[in-house]
Amino acid sequence: MQTIRKILIANRGEIALRIQRAAKSMGILTVALYTAGEENAAHVTGTDESVFIGKGALNDTYLNIARIIDAAKTTSSDAIHPGYGFLSENPEMAEACRQNGIIWIGSSVDTLNLMGNKLEAKFFAQKLGIPVLKDQPVLLDKLEKTAATLPYPVLIKSAYGGGGKGMQVAHSPSEMIEKAIQTSRMAQNYFGNGDIYTEPYIAKARHIEVQILGDSHGNLLHLYERDCTLQRNYQKIIEEAPASGLPENVKETILESALKIGKAVRYTGAGTVEFLLDDQGRYYFMEMNPRIQVEHPVTEEITGIDIVREQIRIASGMPISFHQDEIKVKGHSVEVRLYSEDPWKGFVPSTIPVSYFNLPQGENIRTETDLISNETEIVSQFDPLLCKIISRGTDRREAMNHMVKALEETVIAGPETNQRYLHSLLTHSSVEAGDVSTRFCEETIDVLLTQADSFRNNIQGEFLIASYLYIKFMPVDSKSRNPWMSQGFSNLQRTVEVSLDGSIIKVPFRIIHYNADSLDSKTSFLFQLFGKETTAFAASPKENIVQLTIGEKTETIHWKKDQDSHTRLFLKGNSFILQSADLLECYPKANDTMAALEVHGFHVRSPLHGKVIDIRVQQDQVITKGDLLLVIEAMKSENHIVAHSSGRIKSIDVSIGTQVNDQMTLITLDDH
Repeated sequence: MQTIRKILIANRGEIALRIQRAAKSMGILTVALYTAGEENAAHVTGTDESVFIGKGALNDTYLNIARIIDAAKTTSSDAIHPGYGFLSENPEMAEACRQNGIIWIGSSVDTLNLMGNKLEAKFFAQKLGIPVLKDQPVLLDKLEKTAATLPYPVLIKSAYGGGGKGMQVAHSPSEMIEKAIQTSRMAQNYFGNGDIYTEPYIAKARHIEVQILGDSHGNLLHLYERDCTLQRNYQKIIEEAPASGLPENVKETILESALKIGKAVRYTGAGTVEFLLDDQGRYYFMEMNPRIQVEHPVTEEITGIDIVREQIRIASGMPISFHQDEIKVKGHSVEVRLYSEDPWKGFVPSTIPVSYFNLPQGENIRTETDLISNETEIVSQFDPLLCKIISRGTDRREAMNHMVKALEETVIAGPETNQRYLHSLLTHSSVEAGDVSTRFCEETIDVLLTQADSFRNNIQGEFLIASYLYIKFMPVDSKSRNPWMSQGFSNLQRTVEVSLDGSIIKVPFRIIHYNADSLDSKTSFLFQLFGKETTAFAASPKENIVQLTIGEKTETIHWKKDQDSHTRLFLKGNSFILQSADLLECYPKANDTMAALEVHGFHVRSPLHGKVIDIRVQQDQVITKGDLLLVIEAMKSENHIVAHSSGRIKSIDVSIGTQVNDQMTLITLDDH
């Protein structure tokens, strides 16, 4: 047994904080890594020591093995925990640890070599008698020949790495050629290897995975299964445990298959064996992820087992701290991934800083995030994950209900997020019934967005208007002093014009009772909305929060001034922009009109921060609406910029490798 006194965490964000928490509970010190701009990040401020590993591309920082090993040696770290992503499945990293006498908190080099190559892993499973889907390696220099012989539709995948990065469906040879090039490029960027392959595409598939643990004493066991079927673009967004509606015989067979693979490779550490299940109940081994998974919390919630703590124990040479027959499933757990992206604009990443946030709390809710303060920067080269919310309940329905309520209580101001989309997804009747496939999100995107808009439109407007009146015309913090109050106008009726999401509403109101010296003392006022007079009672127990009562109903509304000095209100997981044209509101800046005119000119502007990785057009080329112009990489995703009108390309204002900012000019057009 090797004593671990200090762990260097070769990762960042919420998983780094998760590892820090487990290590601290064991009395182990931690070392964080950080790059330029991350000096005040949560994983840095919450650790015992930190090491700067430079600036620039990931290959120079979090993917630089030499720098990470040097950081471990400099800080006298006994072990390295890679978290997930980055170098967690890299056998060279594990070997570098071995050669430098550093404990690698992960599976063995041999396992990483075998399972890191998805083709070899499938062949290995097939030899064990476990069903697999027939695969076909793809070489780019023989792409046209291969594409002509494939049985369509096919799924194109990276031979190395996972997480759904780059996976695409092709229905024809021409589509196969185009998407294979994209997948290979993404695989090279994210995993350092551009090898790809295809396998038959299962249209109605469920994604089931099994959490396993193995130690150096020959113990191997499973922590039951998770359902990761709800995915967007092959990226998991909602996971739950255990899998609902899974026939007992299929479940037992999948669990046995996972253990069979684990035993065959003499697995050590925490890992996940993943399977596809078709609509006939047939299952197929897909891959093994020899690392901790993003969705591990749902398994922890139903078993009560700290998986990261077990990882550390196993790496130090200790046996797993329990036996298979001691593991009991209790209740149900659901996890959602809250991303900084805009579903109403094709899920384009949003890199606006988080200016204010409020995360749900309660005995049935757990959050994993690195948001610790306002103005948290979102760096485009990293994953867009802002927060994981995990709910638990006595059964699936209760866990789902807790999650829906949690999403309605969540507030993220600044970037656009997928919060409303997730809420719509969880409340869709097919999701509630568990009748979904891995393509459900793509097949129902319009329905989900429409459902989300409908939910927003049905939120009671009187709560928004009343909250705005209170925030705007009655001070809600001790520094504010409203001139209307000081001049004795509090008991007079006034009529103001309030803009709610651009619609102007005339609102007469009169303050009944106002106490400027006590923020949590309720202020009462009358207001008229569409001819109906209503009494409201409001208080501000905390900055940026209004508790408002109308009739017998009370709501908690969060608010924040945005960059244009408009007031943004947050209610039931939705945000609303309100403003009024009076002296207490900032008027639009003088250059707003010019900015609006430029948008409608002949410039193609970037919708996000990122790096140009491909340009598909040339100067003087005539284009039509819908043509692909260029590709921008941001937050580990490729974003296709298409023409929104016809024209001729006057100039291409960027080149491959250019780092672009939101609204930066990419291409200038002439009218055509």
